Amino acid sequence: MVFSEIAFAPEIWDNICAHLTPPSIANLRLASLSFNNIALPWKYRSIRLEAFGPSVERFIDIAKTPKLRNLVREITIDTRIDLEWEYARNETYPFPTPFMNALPYLRYFTRATALHIRFEEHCGKAEGMYDLDIAETYLFRYKVLDTIFHCAAGLWTLEKQLKMDEELDEERYMDEGDEKCDYSDQDLEFRGSCFALQELTIANLADYADADITDSEAWQTIMALPTLVDFKVFIASEEDEAAPENAVYFEEKYEFFDSLHLTWLSPNLTQNLRVLSLYFKDYWGWCPVMDLRSCGYDSPFPQLKVLALGNYVFSHDWQVEWFPKIGKENGSGGLKELYLDDCPILFHARQNGGVDESGYPDYLTVTRRDAYHPQDLDFPLRWHRVLAQWKDSMKGLKVFRMGHGSWWYRPERTFQLLSDDPEYTNLDHSVLDYRLLHNTHRTFACPAPSEEEGQPEKWRHGAGLDDQRETRMKYIEYNIGVGPTPWLEDDQEAELEEDTADKDDVAWDAMITAIQARCKSGVIKVEIKDFKMPFPVVIYNLRAISEVPSLRKWSYTTGENAHNSAQPAIIETPYGEDAFEEIANISDEVESLHDSDDETPYPESPITYNGGQYFDAEDYFYHNNGKYFEKAL
Repeated sequence: MVFSEIAFAPEIWDNICAHLTPPSIANLRLASLSFNNIALPWKYRSIRLEAFGPSVERFIDIAKTPKLRNLVREITIDTRIDLEWEYARNETYPFPTPFMNALPYLRYFTRATALHIRFEEHCGKAEGMYDLDIAETYLFRYKVLDTIFHCAAGLWTLEKQLKMDEELDEERYMDEGDEKCDYSDQDLEFRGSCFALQELTIANLADYADADITDSEAWQTIMALPTLVDFKVFIASEEDEAAPENAVYFEEKYEFFDSLHLTWLSPNLTQNLRVLSLYFKDYWGWCPVMDLRSCGYDSPFPQLKVLALGNYVFSHDWQVEWFPKIGKENGSGGLKELYLDDCPILFHARQNGGVDESGYPDYLTVTRRDAYHPQDLDFPLRWHRVLAQWKDSMKGLKVFRMGHGSWWYRPERTFQLLSDDPEYTNLDHSVLDYRLLHNTHRTFACPAPSEEEGQPEKWRHGAGLDDQRETRMKYIEYNIGVGPTPWLEDDQEAELEEDTADKDDVAWDAMITAIQARCKSGVIKVEIKDFKMPFPVVIYNLRAISEVPSLRKWSYTTGENAHNSAQPAIIETPYGEDAFEEIANISDEVESLHDSDDETPYPESPITYNGGQYFDAEDYFYHNNGKYFEKAL
């Protein structure tokens, strides 16, 4: 029998494989030699290096195998040592030496286009003010980041690595007999070359302006890459769990945001960005101050198309005027997608020392414990004023969502879908739960959480901002004299003008109506019975997903052994057992080692990305509040 895959264009198979689950990719490779050639690049497209679990050995083995490491496009690096170990409890920290030994192997993956870095959420000085030891100290984080950036920039050397190790060993009070990092199994002369990175995400970046990082040639090289168009970051904050109100006195976060436009949001990066996600664990923008005008006033973020902000506080009229200026040179008339995740308007503040002439507090005054002179301030900005102006000035906007994301909990529909999926029979639920947490800065564009029955595939990659009235157009109050936090969130609207909520609702409806009309202009809505997105095509136990309209006109036959017999199948007859064994041996040098490690899914956003490439709404599809539109031909 001649298999139908030989008639399909490579780009069609790319669209299918881009949305197959890892177990399906593994099974597809066993269907035939030609299918193996199709699936192999996708099998190794995304890999992980984690300080917990069995990934270290697999990461090293892939790095040492040229034909496999050249297939890797996406790498996740996670520093957490164990899912059961409790951080910030003054326990002896089991330093992840094997993980650190493996980290320089990153330089072998020179074709990687996406890096996802994840730290543990607790950050601060090695010995904090309140006798709470921090495992992932500033120096620990510096070593991880600087090693990663040196590898990605093609600048790694053993000499530089040993210098970083020496500094960290001193902080750890290493004895002569303690185990140190060892790189002797590596080709120490191999430096690699600079990655053509397109996407960089960092979870739990410390709110500390570390000059050792930002002065690094490697860091500067990566942040200036013209290919780097997607940057998503979640910033962690130092805390005092025994007395949370003391966090207001930690100066590091004020200095971090004060210099952000010169460091992580420097012009070398922002001039090229198309996607920016900027989240902070606490509220930011007013206190700590982050004046976004420092990132550009007349034409900020000139190429930006997608912006997501988490916990950003609105307080001034200039902010209303500044947002429509974003993306002036992106060819779309400004921002195309704006996501505001728990971003309220400040209407009243009681702050130590009041504010300066620009309406912002001076952190040097705020953090003085010996001088407490609070002043009260009112802020007149309201959401109906903001939205009324944006409706007319943000002409390029196709998606506008406000609400609450999955900040501190897993997206339940995603967890349930993957847990019930027969492809993941041996799924480690604790690992899945961990990987789904703390991803709101990456999954903001996913469908809103819902209790509705059916269409579970919508949430396979996570849940985005909800669409509840009670979580959008919020107002907030600040009072430095209360704890555990100075930010007062509950029932603050009761102190506003009586008709504020009604005016806000009218302005919201007008804004959404204008956006929907803009989206429908020149596009045709895709109508599919029993709509599911992505659209499933089953190859026995393989769930292929296509967003290519021409794919829907194919003739399908249904295999009785299909994963879901109600879905079409395009393959009816598998090879015999001998052929399966022959194909399985193609890359046995690596697959025999913990091959299931990458079969636990990791959420990616399918909205702005398609197979690792920027998903341009004007060229392909729009996403608007969970609805998809196809461009008219």
